[in-house]
Amino acid sequence: MWRGAWRGGAWLGVMLIAVVMVACSSPGDDARTDGGERDSGEHDAGGSEDVGEDADVGGLEPPRCQAFPQCADDERVVDCQCVSNLDRRCSYDDECRPEETCQEIEAGRPKVCIYEPPAPRGCPGEPGCEAGAQEVLLAGAASMIITPESFKAPPAEGESDPGWEDDAMWIAGFSSGRPALFCPEERIGCDGPECCVSKFAHDDLKSQIVVLRQDETTVAMVALDVVGFFHTDVQALRARIPAELGIDHLIVASTHNHEAPDTAGQWGPGSPLPNRSGRNPAFIERILSQTLLGLEQAVANLEPAQVHAAVLKPGVEGLAISDSRPPYIFDDNLPVVRVSAVDSGETIATLLSFANHPEVLWSGNQLITADYPHYVRKYIEQGLEAVQNSQGQELKPALDGLGGVTVFFVGALGGLINPGRGGALNYADEAFEGEQRHTFDAADAVGQRLAMHVLRAHRDGELLAQDSPALSFRTVTFLTPIENTIFQLAAFGVKLIERDVYNAAQINTLQFYPGPPQVLTEASVVGLGSVAFFTAPGEVFPESLVGGYPGRTSVWDPVIGDVEERRAEAVCGPDGMPLEGGDEGESPCVVRPDQVNPPDFGLAPRGPYIYERLGSGALPFFIGLGGDFLGYMVPSYDYEGPQGTQAAPGSHYEETNGVNGQIQADWEAALDRLLTPR
Repeated sequence: MWRGAWRGGAWLGVMLIAVVMVACSSPGDDARTDGGERDSGEHDAGGSEDVGEDADVGGLEPPRCQAFPQCADDERVVDCQCVSNLDRRCSYDDECRPEETCQEIEAGRPKVCIYEPPAPRGCPGEPGCEAGAQEVLLAGAASMIITPESFKAPPAEGESDPGWEDDAMWIAGFSSGRPALFCPEERIGCDGPECCVSKFAHDDLKSQIVVLRQDETTVAMVALDVVGFFHTDVQALRARIPAELGIDHLIVASTHNHEAPDTAGQWGPGSPLPNRSGRNPAFIERILSQTLLGLEQAVANLEPAQVHAAVLKPGVEGLAISDSRPPYIFDDNLPVVRVSAVDSGETIATLLSFANHPEVLWSGNQLITADYPHYVRKYIEQGLEAVQNSQGQELKPALDGLGGVTVFFVGALGGLINPGRGGALNYADEAFEGEQRHTFDAADAVGQRLAMHVLRAHRDGELLAQDSPALSFRTVTFLTPIENTIFQLAAFGVKLIERDVYNAAQINTLQFYPGPPQVLTEASVVGLGSVAFFTAPGEVFPESLVGGYPGRTSVWDPVIGDVEERRAEAVCGPDGMPLEGGDEGESPCVVRPDQVNPPDFGLAPRGPYIYERLGSGALPFFIGLGGDFLGYMVPSYDYEGPQGTQAAPGSHYEETNGVNGQIQADWEAALDRLLTPR
C-alpha cells in the first residue's frame, strides 16, 4: 500500500510515511461524527457551569478548573490540562468520548478511556427495518465527479510562486513529493488514450454509487477513485446523510488508485520524507459533498429492478498482473452483477470487482487519473468496436455496451498483486510491454480486456437471473491494535497525521498502557439473492480467500503459480515448489527457487478459506478497502514484523505497512460473527 518509499530505497521514509495512515486526520469539526472529540471551547471539564461563591450549586460537583485551558484542535482537556487526542488517559468520564468510560485498569496507573464496540447490527429484522414480503427490489445509481476543481502546479523553471505547495495536489501511492501537474493544453479534448478531459485531470475521478432498497431495508455502496478512505471519513459521510433518505447502511470503498490526490496525508511535499501532510481539506470536502449529492440522486431515481449475476474467470492474460510476494497465487474471480430496470430492461448499474493495483501509470505519472478502472467503466458502458484486419475482414465482433453506471471495486490485491512487471493486451490483442507497460495505452488496454470478459458474458447469457433476490446486510465494528512500532513512531512521535485511537494511555513516544493503542474499523456483508458482497478494511492476500498453498486445497479455481513467468521461470514441480537436488521441473512456481527466507507452507492454513465460509451456493463478491484503509493484511503464518525500521529478510515488505500481525485474524473473526446465523 505504501510501496513508494520502499521503492525509493528510503527505509526512514517507510518509517515515517507508511505509518501515518494509522493516525489519520479527522475530516474537520463540521464533519465530526458521534465518535469524535467535542469542541474544547464548549466543553466544561467539570461537567458544570462556572458558578460564583454565593451560587447554590444544588449538590453539583464544584468546578475542577479555575481557568479552562484553550487547547489545539488535536488536543482535549484532561484534569485541567491539554492532552493529545491520541492519548486516551482520563480522570473523569466527561473527558472521554460519549461512547467511552473512564476506567481504572490498575491502581497507581493512569485511568484510560475505554471503548467496547457494539454487537453486530443488520437488516431486515431490527427496529426500523422490519422484515417484509421481499418481493420488490428497487435500485438507483449515480456517477459523481470528484476531480479537484482547482489546484496549483509547480512553477515553471525560472518562475517563482512561494505559496504553491499550500494549494497543490500531492499524488498518493508511491513516494512523497509527487505534485500533480496540469495537462498540456494540446492534449485537452482530443481523442485517444493520451488525451485529457480538462486542465486538472487526464480523466475524471469518480464516486460511483448504487442504492438498493427492499421493504424497509436500504443499502448504499460507493466506490471512490482514491488510494484509501479512512473509517473516520466514512463515519463523517454517514453523519451527513439526511434521515429522509432512509439509508440503513453505507459501504464506502476505495479503488486504491495510486494516481489521485492524497487522502491519507503521508504523500505530502518533501522527499524522501514528507515535511507535512499531503491531505487537502478541499479535496476531502469535494469527495464528501459530491458523494452525498450522488446518494440523494440515486435514492430519487429508485425504481423496480431485476438482477443478473455471475462470477467470471478471466485468468491473468493481458491484464497487467504480476505478483511480487510468494506464494504466487492469483484470485482471478471477476464477480459481475447487472442491475436493470424491470420496465425498460435498461441497465441501472453494473458492479464488478477485480484484484490488481490501479497503478498501471506507475510512479512517474503526475497527471490525475483513475488509472485502468476509468477505462473499465468506459468500455463496459459504451462497448467495444469490432476489430478488423488490414483487408477489412472482421476478426472480432463489436460488443455492445451496457450503459448505466459501472461501479468498480478492487479485490484481493495484497501480497502483492500489481502491474509492475505485467503486460497488457487490448481487445485487438495488441501487446503493451517494455517501455509501453506503464502508459495510458496500457491502462486503456487493461480496461478493454476486462470489459471484453464482462460484455461477452452478458452477450452469451452467462449472467444468470436472480429470481426475487432478497436484500439483507450485517455489519460490525471492531478494534485492532497498532503494534507496528514504525507506525507508532510516526503517529505518536512525528505526529504527521491524526486518527482516532482507543483504549491506551501514552506513557512516552513508544510506551502505552495497558497495551498498544487501537483503531476502530469495520466489516460488512450484504446479501442480494445468491450474491454475497463482503468487505475488508485493507489489502487482503488472495490466498486468504481461495487457499491454494502447496499441499493444500483451493476454492473457486485460483491461478496458482507464476503462470506468465513474470517473477520465476516454470522450473518447479507439480505442487509449484522447487525440486530438491537442483532438479528442474516444468510447472509454474509459487515461490522463486532462489527465494530468501521463503514462507513455511507447512504452517499455512488448511481452510475453510473465506470463500468457503460464505456458503456453498453463494456467489462471492469481495470488496477490498471497504470501510477503511489499514494497509496489508498479512496471513499470520508468514508474518515477520519489521526488524527495527527495516523489513525482515526476504519478501516481507508488507509487514512494514500493516497495523499488526493479527489484523487478518481480527477481520476473519468479525466476518465469522456476521456469517453466523442470528
